[in-house]
Amino acid sequence: MIRSAAIQVGQIIKKEVADFTDSNLFILQNIPESVLAKKQFPMARIDALPTVSNHYASNKKQLEDVGCQINLFVKTNREVEAYLNNIEKSLSTHEFECFFSTTEYNSEYEVHQLIIRVQKLQNIKGVI
Repeated sequence: MIRSAAIQVGQIIKKEVADFTDSNLFILQNIPESVLAKKQFPMARIDALPTVSNHYASNKKQLEDVGCQINLFVKTNREVEAYLNNIEKSLSTHEFECFFSTTEYNSEYEVHQLIIRVQKLQNIKGVI
């Protein structure tokens, strides 16, 4: 298992959510301006969030809360709702929980931006 939540979530989305490949899913990197200018949506950018807390047993770190933010760019409000439900469903089977979501409209690119934050309590032993 990979320790970074952003990489884990990116791999899950690529595998389980239709429409996402290496060409429109950007993990731990900015979306190039040239790609945004083409307006070929959907596309997503996944960024890591800081580790919130660590859980110790016998003076050894055993568990940690990891999370990431998914910035999803789609054309319509209907797509926002569909992708939110699909992503939440896919990630919940991998023990991620959505703790924040909001939408914004970006008039420069004429696109809706869905922002989702997810987190997971993961066992360090399963990672290292």
